[in-house]
Amino acid sequence: MTRHFTASIALGFCVSFLLPAVSMASAIFTNFGSGQSYNISAGNAVGNGFTFDGSVFAEGSTFTPAANAKFGSLDIALSCAFSCPDPFTVDLRRDGGDQPGTLIESFALAGASLGALGVNNPPLVLNSALLPTLTAGTQYWVTVSADLNNAIAWNLNSTSDISDQAISIDGGASWFSPSGLTPGAYEVDSQSTAGVPEPGSFVLLATALSLCLMRRFASRRA
Repeated sequence: MTRHFTASIALGFCVSFLLPAVSMASAIFTNFGSGQSYNISAGNAVGNGFTFDGSVFAEGSTFTPAANAKFGSLDIALSCAFSCPDPFTVDLRRDGGDQPGTLIESFALAGASLGALGVNNPPLVLNSALLPTLTAGTQYWVTVSADLNNAIAWNLNSTSDISDQAISIDGGASWFSPSGLTPGAYEVDSQSTAGVPEPGSFVLLATALSLCLMRRFASRRA
């Protein structure tokens, strides 16, 4: 019984050791606090900022990757300030002279998906379909825009991040940057991938697994 139990453990160890390791996604940039915390009670206006002058607000914040990485997902803290009946847009953009530039990838979202301002809503998670490569040392922008029917707040970060922030009063057609406003809270993550062995590695894996199985059966006969 003891020998059988020991051999089973050895087999399990061999199989687990030979399986390819999974590479988890890592943060390219984040200004969330611990546990993805942020300022739940204040944010930059998106859409209707209640200025009653016809302004349609859009907001943008910057990040710069420290290393080349594929964009995998974006977590962003957005809340509904008053009424949010219409769709809105979150974009990943290139830099255009320290202001949001050309579009890289866009996410269309329902205003009804937002929780109320003042509540600790979980950040929205937006998964990339294009998986573009982000270049080390290059500045990028995340922007949020909506129409006048929506009054959205991009919740402020609570980690003293003072990266350049941009504001638009015409829905993103033109930008003022740096605005001096506190950036909204968000996180940019790399693509999550599983390690896949090269063709030659499969031969080594098969050989090693065979040896493990032979040892297992030999122990059972004994």
